[in-house]
Amino acid sequence: MESSTTASEGPTVLFGKTGSNPLPMLEKLWNFYSSKGNKTVFLNVGTSSSPLAELECAESLGCPLHIVEPVQENRDLWNKVVDILKSRKNTEETTCDFTSNVSSKWVLAKNLHIYGSLPFFYDGLVQINNVMIETVSFKQFVNNICNKMNITEENHRVDFVNLQINSVYERYFLYAMIDAGFRPGLVLVSYNLKPDSDLSTTQVAAHLQNVGYNLLKIEDNKFLYIFNNDNIYEIASFENTNVKNPLVNEILKASGFYDKKSTVNNETNQTNETNQRNNESTE
Repeated sequence: MESSTTASEGPTVLFGKTGSNPLPMLEKLWNFYSSKGNKTVFLNVGTSSSPLAELECAESLGCPLHIVEPVQENRDLWNKVVDILKSRKNTEETTCDFTSNVSSKWVLAKNLHIYGSLPFFYDGLVQINNVMIETVSFKQFVNNICNKMNITEENHRVDFVNLQINSVYERYFLYAMIDAGFRPGLVLVSYNLKPDSDLSTTQVAAHLQNVGYNLLKIEDNKFLYIFNNDNIYEIASFENTNVKNPLVNEILKASGFYDKKSTVNNETNQTNETNQRNNESTE
């Protein structure tokens, strides 16, 4: 498993407050990733209505921003952001709602890298919103990014993921990320449907927390998770045929539930035996 920085919960703030899509974030984001600094592997998947929060994260960390966007129209928006960061000003060609206030962000244009292929379980094609999208093996994608950043092979990782897909692919991406063995220190998901309102989202959110994440902050549909390295699945054997749910069984056992239940049953049996003897004596 390739894990990233682990930390306890901390206070959060909103990044990108002057834009139309502020994101909840650790207040001391730099401290969290200070050991990696400009080698922080920051992966942004999808495009929201404003890039300001993402740029502020990259600005704070001084690291590259790797943008995964399969839709050409949205890649064009990000290319406008790159042009603005190069010239430090808006032009008639780059001016639009998406690029509002981008010129105020001190991010090097060369630090924005835009990709059209989606990290997935395999190289191939998937259909998303009736469009065929090219996919690339998650591990290979990360390896390519880390090689560009001159990160040694044994340290290939993803440190920070921001999901702004607004489609069911968010679930597939998270499953593929976990399956590939990557555990970013922070995962921010703008869920298309919230976990408590959609069963499929419930399952991926539960899986995320069970493999080692705390839910740190919720802002509208934006869920910020922080890695704690506590994989709850590891406490149980999933080859146990004697219980209905091995995980629940281990949790109840650790809580002393079965000991308490046994004590209550013994006391009940003793009471029943005493009552039976009293009844026989009366007769």
